Amino acid sequence: MDGFLVIDKPGGITSAEVIRVIKRGVRPKKIGYLGTLDPIATGVLVVAMGRATKLILFMEKQDKEYDALLTLGAETNTQDSEGEIVNQADPSQITEEQVKASMAKFVGEIDQVPPMFSAKKQQGQRLYTLARQGITVERPPVRVTIRSIDFIEKNGPVVRLTATVSTGAYLRTICHDIGNDLGVYGHLSGLVRLRSGIFRVQDAIALDSVTSENMDEVRKNLISLADGLGHLPMAKVIPHATEKLKDGIPLGVSDVIEFEGDAESEYVRIVSRDRELIGVGNLDGPPMAGFPFTLIKPKRVMANEK
Repeated sequence: MDGFLVIDKPGGITSAEVIRVIKRGVRPKKIGYLGTLDPIATGVLVVAMGRATKLILFMEKQDKEYDALLTLGAETNTQDSEGEIVNQADPSQITEEQVKASMAKFVGEIDQVPPMFSAKKQQGQRLYTLARQGITVERPPVRVTIRSIDFIEKNGPVVRLTATVSTGAYLRTICHDIGNDLGVYGHLSGLVRLRSGIFRVQDAIALDSVTSENMDEVRKNLISLADGLGHLPMAKVIPHATEKLKDGIPLGVSDVIEFEGDAESEYVRIVSRDRELIGVGNLDGPPMAGFPFTLIKPKRVMANEK
C-alpha cells in the first residue's frame, strides 16, 4: 500500500499514537507522518505509507493553516491548556480592537523562541525532556513566517482566530506572545489544523475507520504518490526516461513531453504519461526548447524503490 492518508486526528492522543493505531489496523510495510500535532490538537495529520515514506523530505517545507482558541488571563508552563498555570492577570478590560492590534504585530517574518515543551533539540536533547526534569534553558530564536492571523470572535477571555504559518512556527507560542503583548498573559486552549500544504481537513478520514475490515474505504481515500507531491511542478516524460533515471542519468528537454508549474521550485516531480510518479529531481540550466530548464537531475528515483 503506497500513498498518503489524511487523518482527522482526534484530541487527547499523540501523533505517534495515531501511527500505532494505523499499524494495528492495516499493517503497512512502512509508515511515517508529516508535522507533529500535540495531544490537544485535532485535524489534518498526513500519514505516508509504503513508498510514500521516501517522499516526506520533499513535503516538509509547506505552510499550515489552523483554527485556534486563545484564552487570555493565564500563562502556563507548556503554553497550552495541558500545562500548569504559572502567571495570571485580569483580562476583562481587553477589547477586540486591542486583540486585533496585537495580532497584527506578529504577522510577517518574526523571531520566535521555541517553547520548552517542544521536540526541538538543544545540545542533543529534546527540549521537552529537559522541561519534564524541571530544567529551563536559553533557546535561540528561530526565524519563522506568519502569513496571516485573522480575528474571528471574542467570547469573554477566549479569542478565536485562524492563522497560516510556515514550517517550524508554534501556534501556542503565538498565543503566549499575544497574551504577553496585551499584558494579561495567554495560552492556547484549542487547536484544529485545517490544512497542511495541499492536504485539507475536508479530505480527512476518521482514525477509527482505518481498519482491516474497512480496506476498500482506506484505499479509496489513499492519495497517490504523484498527487501527494501536488505542490511541486510536474514534468511528464517519455517511457525511455525511466531507464535513464534508474541509472542516475539526468534528463534533457528531449525526454520531457510536458512541463507544468513554477520553474523556481527547489524540486520537480517526474511522472509518466499516465501520471505515475517516477521520481523527484532538480531543474538545472538555462531555458531550452521552450522549457524553463536544460536538465532535470534525479534526486529520488521511485522506480528503484519498488
